[in-house]
Amino acid sequence: MAEDDGQEKTEQPTERRRQQAIEEGQILTSKDMVMGAVLLVAALQFAWMGRSLYFDISAGFRNGFSITDAMQRDIPLYMMLAERFSSPIITVILFSIPLLLTAIVAQVAFGGFHFVFKNLAFKGNRLSPLSGLSRMFGMNALIELGKSILKVAALGVVGFVFLVSILPELLELSSVPIETGAERVGALFISTLLLLIGGIAVIGALDAGIQWWRHNQKMLMSRQEMKEEHKQTEGSPEVKQRIRQLQREAAERGSVANIGEAQVVITNPQHFAVALKYDFAEGSAPTIVAKGTDVIAARIKDEAAQSDIPILSIPPLARALYYTSEIGGEIHGDLYRAVATVLSFVFQAGAQGDLPDVEIPDSMKFDANGRRLEVAA
Repeated sequence: MAEDDGQEKTEQPTERRRQQAIEEGQILTSKDMVMGAVLLVAALQFAWMGRSLYFDISAGFRNGFSITDAMQRDIPLYMMLAERFSSPIITVILFSIPLLLTAIVAQVAFGGFHFVFKNLAFKGNRLSPLSGLSRMFGMNALIELGKSILKVAALGVVGFVFLVSILPELLELSSVPIETGAERVGALFISTLLLLIGGIAVIGALDAGIQWWRHNQKMLMSRQEMKEEHKQTEGSPEVKQRIRQLQREAAERGSVANIGEAQVVITNPQHFAVALKYDFAEGSAPTIVAKGTDVIAARIKDEAAQSDIPILSIPPLARALYYTSEIGGEIHGDLYRAVATVLSFVFQAGAQGDLPDVEIPDSMKFDANGRRLEVAA
């Protein structure tokens, strides 16, 4: 089953997955929503300052095409054009700035503002006819076509209903003075524009919801993808275990050089060796000077023999010390009594005679592979 294989995408995307999507150009956006917001602001500007915009631009162009006085002053053509058309150009720029800011704010509020340089790169597959056909007749193209048809139909119905409602007022325009008629036509134009753009804004809001849902569906991850990402970010457990093993082996090899500081070496004759030190002056817990298995254990025993350091074969204690303590660190608290028994034997009897009974707590009993032994109740 798909779910058992971890292929069904049911997991929410991680932050790394979202960042990768942005780097690949998959940005949450809605063209209809941004365009609706821009057109709505444009309509509001027309409603608020349309009259002044009209007079500023028309006056600027009228003056611009009257060049008799400019020719009489004998000035260069570019200066004449700059002087004549600077006023309407500035008006258009001032009108456009709020529209640009609206587009930026709408995108930032919806999906954030991301400039992806990768989208500017040349893509050879764009030149492929097959790739072009797949884009033209693919699912996304069909969805966009359906949206466009619905938008045109919805706006057409709204516009038709509105025009029918104001038809009597339009018919009355023929009987009013031209100045009054022009004002009423302007008011009707603004009303019609606001209505249609309001409809576009509603469509944009609906499209924003659809795009948000589609984007999040595309971002969903399967459990296998979650595991793979975790491995990439945190590292494979097998690799991490191998690294720790190599680090431990390096530390064990280096610890052999400190064997001269030890006062006793506890061994499991064939596999384990642990060298202990106890500082009487400090009176702290015994510490591990060196430890190792197999080849390292053999080296520890050889060095200890050359330095006349007592070597005691106590397999359960050797394994417990090896698996619960680190080189340079203190022994585990549960092993204090057992180690104290060994040190007392070394310091008082000089490691001569029969070994004393060393009691190892059940929780500190391990096999050769480091697994805790199950003790029958």
